[in-house]
Amino acid sequence: MASRYTSALECEITDMRAQHETWVRTGEPWSLRELFSTPDCDIADYCKEFRPSEFGAQACGEVERYCREQGIWLEPGGAHYNSMTPYLHPNPISAQRLTFIGLFNAILFWLNDTVGREKYGHLTDAEQHRARNELASLCRLLETRIPPETTTPVETATVEFLTGIGDLADPRWLDEFLVSTLDHLQTAIRDQNARARGDLLTVAEYIDLRAQVSGMYPAIALCEFGRDSYLRPEQLSGAGLASDLRRLQVLTAEIGALMNDMFSFEKECIADRSDFNLVPACLLNTPGATLADAVRAAGAAVRDRLTEFRRRSDALRDRCREPGLAETDLGAQVRVHLADLTSCVQASWVWQLATTRYKGDSIFTENYLIRPEGRPMSNDGDHRGGHAAAR
Repeated sequence: MASRYTSALECEITDMRAQHETWVRTGEPWSLRELFSTPDCDIADYCKEFRPSEFGAQACGEVERYCREQGIWLEPGGAHYNSMTPYLHPNPISAQRLTFIGLFNAILFWLNDTVGREKYGHLTDAEQHRARNELASLCRLLETRIPPETTTPVETATVEFLTGIGDLADPRWLDEFLVSTLDHLQTAIRDQNARARGDLLTVAEYIDLRAQVSGMYPAIALCEFGRDSYLRPEQLSGAGLASDLRRLQVLTAEIGALMNDMFSFEKECIADRSDFNLVPACLLNTPGATLADAVRAAGAAVRDRLTEFRRRSDALRDRCREPGLAETDLGAQVRVHLADLTSCVQASWVWQLATTRYKGDSIFTENYLIRPEGRPMSNDGDHRGGHAAAR
């Protein structure tokens, strides 16, 4: 249960940032690969067969062109978030479908990087008021699918998205997808820091909310649109698959959100001064904990979910091969969706290694900014890998 925010928490957050500054200068870097891996599963090996969509270059080019025309392309962030689309959605059946997915991602990232949870607290009162009004207008557009008489650039892009996806998508799926998107926006476009909330979430409460804030649930739903293959809840329930598949979807969302928390720790908590992140959530909920303790706990939260995901996905895949289900359309659909969920999990690792969005002075080896001569930006130039993760 959430506890009341106090000034003591603010002191702990300040001390966390001081520990980070010292660690960057003098400490041994952590390896996220080691933190996320188990003796029987190295995350790099688990993801080594992953490949982004073959339509990536075409779709990303179309999204960038359109967003520049509408004035919602962000520099330098646009290149980073646009590149994510063919990773998170490697299996669409056409470039057209991937392009609409990319446009959706561009709209959400534009909101995130201008008025989202990391930026909201830095806005003036007038800017926050304007952001709330713009969010309310955008939500009405998503609810009614009727554009206002005059539209902002992001609303114009949303109308384009709704028109295109409405022509291609299953109507029932679209209704559910837009509800999920609205749920995401209501949590994402607000200050979620402890001071603004007035409370400190438990780690479990934080993880539940973080998965919603991340936008991973709409992203998972878009896998069905990309494939043009839509799961029916009543069919899943009738076959006894609904609860297992839902748990896997939740794990996929949590893995994506929490893995991002660790990759983006410095961007969010040091540069943007946010504390809505798994690392400070672990720190603030553990009296006497250090930043090192919090990093270990955060890494364990991701690692445990990766382990559960692999176990549950293997079990459900085996179930879909059993007589009576293996030869059905539903069995085939579930196997395809399991492949998409696995791709989402793998993309959460592979894309965040590939992007430079989170690179710089870091306590994580994977986030080092590489100097021209090929050495990482550390105090002694030693890219040691992160034996501290084993301690």
